[in-house]
Amino acid sequence: MVAMKKYSLLIFLFISMIAFGTRPLPIKFPISPEIIMHDNHVLYVTAVKGDSYYKIAKRHNITLRQLHKYNEQFPNKDMLEEGSIIYLGPRRNHSRTHKFVVLDQSMTLRELAQKEAVKLKPMMRKNQISSPDEQLPIGDKIILR
Repeated sequence: MVAMKKYSLLIFLFISMIAFGTRPLPIKFPISPEIIMHDNHVLYVTAVKGDSYYKIAKRHNITLRQLHKYNEQFPNKDMLEEGSIIYLGPRRNHSRTHKFVVLDQSMTLRELAQKEAVKLKPMMRKNQISSPDEQLPIGDKIILR
């Protein structure tokens, strides 16, 4: 029954995106105790201890292939770290809230793309970076749109 309510809510969100253009209706509160809306208008869940892509896919009625496609975070890694952000829908080509970000800690472009809900390939093109797993130094300015 709970899974049906979550599924119905996701259908409502996608229908509202079609009816009102590409932007979904603004949701400022968590949809359920587990599903949250990112500032970039993408639904996500936070992994808990012992979670895997398979468990999250089953819990939210989404295929494992889709989940891997939406989260190009860690290739060839099934068990997730506690607190990892796992998106339930496609990420955006660019950020809706920030034009750029200045790194306050060293991270890879892949980690930043996952944090900002932005697709990795367009982000690599905009910043002319060839390797998504290269460590970026503190203070680098990364373009998001």
